[in-house]
Amino acid sequence: MDRLPTELSLSQVDRIVRERLARLDISPGEEFLALVRGALEPLQGSIATARSELRSLVAMATAAEELAVLRSINERLVGVASDLFLATGSTPMVQEICTAAREAIVERVLELARRELYFAGSYCEAPLSLFAVGSAGRREELLFSDQDYLFLHGSGEVISVQMGEEPGDYFASLGSVFVNKLEAVGISRCSGGIMPVNEAWRGSVQQWESRLSHMLRLERSDWEKSIVNLIALMDVRFICGDRDLGLGFGKSVRSRVRENPQAIRHMARVVSSMRLSKGFLRRFVVEADGLHRGEFNIKVMAWMPLVMCVRLLAVHVGIEETSTPARIDRLRDAGRLTDQMASELADAYHVITGHRLLQQNRLRKRIIDDACYINPHELPGPERERLRKAIGSIDDLQNMIRSEFSMATSADRFINRSR
Repeated sequence: MDRLPTELSLSQVDRIVRERLARLDISPGEEFLALVRGALEPLQGSIATARSELRSLVAMATAAEELAVLRSINERLVGVASDLFLATGSTPMVQEICTAAREAIVERVLELARRELYFAGSYCEAPLSLFAVGSAGRREELLFSDQDYLFLHGSGEVISVQMGEEPGDYFASLGSVFVNKLEAVGISRCSGGIMPVNEAWRGSVQQWESRLSHMLRLERSDWEKSIVNLIALMDVRFICGDRDLGLGFGKSVRSRVRENPQAIRHMARVVSSMRLSKGFLRRFVVEADGLHRGEFNIKVMAWMPLVMCVRLLAVHVGIEETSTPARIDRLRDAGRLTDQMASELADAYHVITGHRLLQQNRLRKRIIDDACYINPHELPGPERERLRKAIGSIDDLQNMIRSEFSMATSADRFINRSR
């Protein structure tokens, strides 16, 4: 991710060190390098500690027999990820550790849910694949996460004490148990309903094919719901279960959407007209009154428009990466973004996500009660300007999409703000 900025940063560090050494005698030069090592060693130590903790958390999750143990693992993960971010300022490191550990937790919860049904007298031979969308689908989980999962299952015999139970009945029960257990370990329910407890987010291969066909027809009665669901499915990624069954599902979904110009155009209309915290003379748009007076929702008015615009362009071009930074890289490689715009968008992503992590850490410490809101005028001047520039880059991206698809309309009301 962010290959160009990383290379430039390493080059800059090397140049600064060499320029400094060029003006020093041997002893002062050695002292200077010792100071450099002293600055780097704590960072290396923090990364090594986080890596060791991640291995431990994954191993513990894999072997856990009780939900209470999995909940404690999730809580410990939040502490480890928070410490790592405060030490390094790295959003990719936090996302990597949170995504990897939570996948281990989720996979174990699914195993425990199937076991519970088995001992209750219900078992299905049909293969099952678990997929994630949202932040989990993009490998961009932060300190706190909600459920964004779906079931894809095959066909097979159901062995159950309930006579006449069909595979669909079994997976409905499994979805309910799975969602309840995830909630018990500290992964809250999705406010948008993207959970296999809901019929719309579980099904056989044939059911999903039929469901996608219905969404892509964009029928007048429910086209808004279809667009929102299609947008969510653009991040679908295999998590665990039957790999043969799940292989190619995400690629197939994105391909079908890409081949439907009407769907792409509707998505472009939605993402390019989401409101930003950017007003006259580049002033931040903030709440005028209420509990969040002087603040704005950084998730809804900065982070979501960026993620969703990048996602739209990536799917339109045929990029299979699901993470936002990787999509930006691939869009640059494909010539759809200039080097400058790609660099600015990558920086915008890390600036905005960094502020989200800082706010989540403040929520964890009970300093604030809502991690989505931020007061830009409480930030130090340089940080405030970086955030202003980040939002300006998203505005440029939205303008590019509007120009490419020849549209301009407002579509905020279609988007569920939880994802």
